[in-house]
Amino acid sequence: MRIRLMLLAGLFLFSTSCEKEESVDKAPDLVFSESPFPLNGVAAKFSKDIAYDSKQRTQLDIWLPDSNAPTGLVIYTHGGGFSSGDKDFVYAAQQGGVWDFPTDIRFLLQNKIAFATVRYTLLSTTGEREGVKKPMSDVKRALQYIRSRASDFNIDKNKIILAGNSAGGGTSLWIAFNNDMANAQSSDPVLRESTRVKGVVAREPQASYNIEDRWVNDVFIDYNLTWTEILANETGNISKLYGVSSTTEYESATIDAYRAEVDMLALLTADDPALWIDNTLRDVVRPYSAPEISTHHAFHARELKQRADAVGVENITYYGKNPVIYAHPSNETWTQFCKRIVGM
Repeated sequence: MRIRLMLLAGLFLFSTSCEKEESVDKAPDLVFSESPFPLNGVAAKFSKDIAYDSKQRTQLDIWLPDSNAPTGLVIYTHGGGFSSGDKDFVYAAQQGGVWDFPTDIRFLLQNKIAFATVRYTLLSTTGEREGVKKPMSDVKRALQYIRSRASDFNIDKNKIILAGNSAGGGTSLWIAFNNDMANAQSSDPVLRESTRVKGVVAREPQASYNIEDRWVNDVFIDYNLTWTEILANETGNISKLYGVSSTTEYESATIDAYRAEVDMLALLTADDPALWIDNTLRDVVRPYSAPEISTHHAFHARELKQRADAVGVENITYYGKNPVIYAHPSNETWTQFCKRIVGM
């Protein structure tokens, strides 16, 4: 009788623990709706406003191609200086039609590559205390969330590309260049997922968010910019990026460490994924001589290419306008790059 009771108790505990684990890991069912732009006969489904965290702005939309086998995936992150923008950026063509997202997304879907667009927590333009790692960490979690539901989305975990423009491009580079940020000890199954990817697409990105060191000594070295000149033009961005409100707060060991953690150029190493980079929208002139020249300057792409070449990372890079300074001889588009890297 005692043995029988012990066995029954053990079965009860086992079933209870299984039920608890299932309740923690169970994800909501996908709800499909009409795509925000015509799919023109492409066989795919669309699901919107999928919560990847419990914050106000942590949702994603995803297009899933009909496929009998797990597909590749592109995860797109919008720009906006980390203080504006939304995931619907890709619903229509941008930059006067130069970036034709509907056509590009249809191309990817036709080639059995899913496409997700992510929004994230924005930085406050006044009184920000956490800094740029806050939105970038949101996007990191979005990647991990999709991986945690790979079977639901019919995604191959080993065929993921991060993409984005401006802040979204910088975020994609930051995630890709870091060592795997999976936390095997986390109680959250999402955070136990890998953050490593197969490729990165970055349009008009920044080469580094360590502005003082990299923009003076590397990105804009041709112009002999001083930190004083940069600071005079970037005070608001610096306060926002690092979550500081005074020079004293900025000039601290804590912020020195923070700047090192968001220095994508320093993080780029030989084991990092292939890159596709394009900074060709703006004339190549002295920073601050025109709006947005500093943050989208061609020389951000130049520095990324030089670092990638130095460590042996494949890169398809284009930069410069009037004239174009460098164009990769392949003329490979970003969607062709994605197809080559993760296509079936």
